[in-house]
Amino acid sequence: MRKGLKVRANFFEKDLKLSAVMENAGETTSWTGSKIMATIGPSIHDTDILAKLLEAGMAAGRVDLTWGPLEFHRNSLQHLSEAMRRTRRLCSTVIDTMGRELMVRGQWQVDNQGYPWVLGRKDVHAGEVMTLTTREDAVADHNLLPIMYPKFAQMCQRGDIIHIARYLVSGAESSSLYLEVSDVQDKEVVCMARNTATLEGLLCVFHCERSATANLVSNIQNELPLLSDWDKECIQTLGSEYEIDFINLSYTRNAEDVREARRYLQSVGMHTTKILAKVETRQALLNFQGILSEADGIIISRGNLGLDCEPEKMAMVQKTVIQSCNLVGKPVILTRVVDTMVSTPRPTRAEATDVANAVLDGVDGIMLGAETLRVCSQHKHACGTATTTSGSLVVRGTPYLSKLESIASSAVRAADKVNASLIVVYTHTGQTAELVAKYRPPMPILTLVVPHLTSNKLKWKLEGRSYTRQCMVNRGLLPFLATPAAGETLLEDAVRHAAHLRLVKPNDHVVVVQRIQDDFCIKIVSVSKQGNGIQRDRAPSSVAKSNSLQHIPDSMKAV
Repeated sequence: MRKGLKVRANFFEKDLKLSAVMENAGETTSWTGSKIMATIGPSIHDTDILAKLLEAGMAAGRVDLTWGPLEFHRNSLQHLSEAMRRTRRLCSTVIDTMGRELMVRGQWQVDNQGYPWVLGRKDVHAGEVMTLTTREDAVADHNLLPIMYPKFAQMCQRGDIIHIARYLVSGAESSSLYLEVSDVQDKEVVCMARNTATLEGLLCVFHCERSATANLVSNIQNELPLLSDWDKECIQTLGSEYEIDFINLSYTRNAEDVREARRYLQSVGMHTTKILAKVETRQALLNFQGILSEADGIIISRGNLGLDCEPEKMAMVQKTVIQSCNLVGKPVILTRVVDTMVSTPRPTRAEATDVANAVLDGVDGIMLGAETLRVCSQHKHACGTATTTSGSLVVRGTPYLSKLESIASSAVRAADKVNASLIVVYTHTGQTAELVAKYRPPMPILTLVVPHLTSNKLKWKLEGRSYTRQCMVNRGLLPFLATPAAGETLLEDAVRHAAHLRLVKPNDHVVVVQRIQDDFCIKIVSVSKQGNGIQRDRAPSSVAKSNSLQHIPDSMKAV
């Protein structure tokens, strides 16, 4: 018996070294598995600040149509474009729609940036009576809040819970008001405050689901359109002036919503813009399979979703949604992770653990991440190792793999077998790289998007830039726009640049996925002993030189 215990103790010491967990993730590089999507608001409405965020690792810049006038969002995208040119770093451009948002009508003024600020502040105490009205002539005061949706009273009944809060705040009790409906009278909903809160700024209204049955939605839904006239105006205007990579589709309810949004994008000529469906209600969860099949990716909007679902169920909801997206290889983005950092210099221990668990579960990115890039980078190696096993299980359990996905899964297996430090993928649209990322390899996936000609029967167009930026939101991908006729020097340049980014070192192995004529192939190359290219018997005749991290070879472009 003693001998058995000794063996078990040795096993524990060998495989569970907690001291290793405490070690730093290592030297900082330009790559991290999970990505950061930042909202461009007044505090970063500046080219210099956006350039610093890009250098820190921001992968996507988001403009939120719920806030601010069109001119403000136009300037935001202009600042982002200039920051990309200045830093020579890629960044996806994202428009987040207002959609079916319910809001309180208040008085506001515009600051020197053209950004609106709602005036007034209300201190509400638990037990106070608050009235929500749809009267158009009503003016907000201490006990009266005008709701902009005229049919709001018809949605409510006694006992309902209504949440009112300033948009994008910490979510703490002091800034979130919970009301219980006590009476409904024509255009007015009389409520009792269940907590003490301070209301200020732009106030949004969320009508929590009243049904206690998990698979039932009993609330009357608002009849607001999926895309408001304001959404359509902004999307069409900004889409004609800038290359928009993603639309975040707010309050997605079912698969038809996604199809409707895609039809609209195609009608205004935005054929390459992808759709990230925001899951933020119980209704969306019940229709999730259809939404996932139609959308290009999913955003778990935990602010609203956490109100519509029981708090103790949210962890499993999040894990299930992430796993479902991972299984089909579509990106999944998480929101609301370090709320306290709105007013504090570091996250709480619970928030840091929350981010780490999301990364380990397989999330592709985090929206409004603030300092979470640092947390994500600390777990990037662990998350790759942890998810490689689950990726293998997916392969064994899948009855059929397409030719392309078979190549992708084989590339990840090969990289694991030879302990490669990097995977290089040649692609036209990003699809091959996305399939490689689906199997969650622990090493970076340097994605070389080779532009190609497309035709709409009227004219030819060279496409590649938008696909390159769209790859930014996929976990593990490090995309670059390649030169169409780069030839054999492209791989040499890619490995050399990876060495400058400290992704590979001398004698490391690199797995390459590329298409030769009509066939795909996987090959394994090694970094030269000098760490400045590929090991060859004879050096290539012409190789571009790179002397700094900011310089990218002519065959690879970051913007």
